[in-house]
Amino acid sequence: MAEIRVRLRGGPEDGHEVAVSADVSGKPVPRITFPARTRNSQAVPPLLIYERARKRHGTWEFDFVGAET
Repeated sequence: MAEIRVRLRGGPEDGHEVAVSADVSGKPVPRITFPARTRNSQAVPPLLIYERARKRHGTWEFDFVGAET
C-alpha cells in the first residue's frame, strides 16, 4: 500500500506532518491513532486520535478528535 503525507490539525501534534497508508481508493485511511509523547518514561501515554478531514492546497489534513487511555 502507498503512503501519503498528511498534516495534523489541533491537539498536541498540531502542524506536524506524518505518513499514513492509503486505502484502495487512493485516499489516506480515515482515522489514525498514535501514543502521545510523555516526559515520564514509566507513564502509559494516551492514544491521540485524528480523523481525515479535507484536502487543502494539495495536502490532506487530519483533525484532532480526542484521546483515549
